[in-house]
Amino acid sequence: MRVVLAERRSPGERSSLEELAALARTLNHEVVGVLEQVRKPDPAYLIGKGKAQELADLTRSKGANRVVFNNQLTPSQAYKLSRLVGVEVIDRFQLILEIFAMRAGSPEAKLQVEYARLSYEMPRIREQVRALMSVEQPGLMGGGEYEVDVRYDMVKRKLVNLRRKLKSIASVREQRRKRRHSRGFKLVALAGYTNAGKSTLLNALTAAKAEVDDMLFTTLMPRTRAMRASRMILLTDTVGFIDGLPPWLVEAFKATLEEIYLADLVVLVFDVAEPLPEILRKFRASREVLAEYPVKVVAALNKADLIPREELERKLKTLNDVTMFAIPISALKHTNLSSLIEIIRTNVSGSREPA
Repeated sequence: MRVVLAERRSPGERSSLEELAALARTLNHEVVGVLEQVRKPDPAYLIGKGKAQELADLTRSKGANRVVFNNQLTPSQAYKLSRLVGVEVIDRFQLILEIFAMRAGSPEAKLQVEYARLSYEMPRIREQVRALMSVEQPGLMGGGEYEVDVRYDMVKRKLVNLRRKLKSIASVREQRRKRRHSRGFKLVALAGYTNAGKSTLLNALTAAKAEVDDMLFTTLMPRTRAMRASRMILLTDTVGFIDGLPPWLVEAFKATLEEIYLADLVVLVFDVAEPLPEILRKFRASREVLAEYPVKVVAALNKADLIPREELERKLKTLNDVTMFAIPISALKHTNLSSLIEIIRTNVSGSREPA
């Protein structure tokens, strides 16, 4: 599919179109055009009216089938933009949901991704109903209005049914937690921003042969393997986090991160070779997702072999001020992994909290 990417930024705000392009490529979309604007949000189109027309012209000239905004769109904005541009207009959160829907494997993950998708769709269906009612003759029921109204009722019923099923999953998680503790196993979850090197670290610490590439969200199905250094410690590679998630989309992450509920320790993996502001942004995004999980957290600063020692020490000092504990490693080169293993052992034994 050929797509045009669009982004509205406030003055001084950094662009994250590169990350949006990576998300689009994950769905095998071909990025054929980019449009940016720095201004306050426009209530009608998010971007200015003139810029919206420019977007329509760009979409037609490039033969694009879809426009993807890096910003979250209101139902009204998405509807008006689609009518003006002439193709489907979605935002980055809907794009992420499509990736989750494509890769979710477990029944629980599929249920929660579907719940998040329908939660996202509900206000948009309401907008369609409102728009159709505004153009229909009073007292007459147009075919389009009837069809959308039926869809709205169907989605409401489906959400009620999904909530009922998801509630039962919570009790299953609790039973799993009790079984694991009764058998003496400890679970360590490898978490962190997408593409930080979690799967490479899993391969280095266990006998796993997890797929490793530069695509975002390569891991959606949690993979659990016994740690070579201690067979009673199980390492789980989980889905990568991403910035700026609205509450309804966090629900989708909960499904693919269900092992977090069971973890005795979370190793939060970061790419320390990235610029410090980028590392701090991803740290904040990761902690937002983990905030409700009552687990110990340590930070593994991966890819430490890619930067000079002075730069590493400077970043380590800054990160130690904002994290519970941070240790530099290289999962690819197996650098400092013995220290990480010792930290894992110490923390899952419950002998002390992270420093």
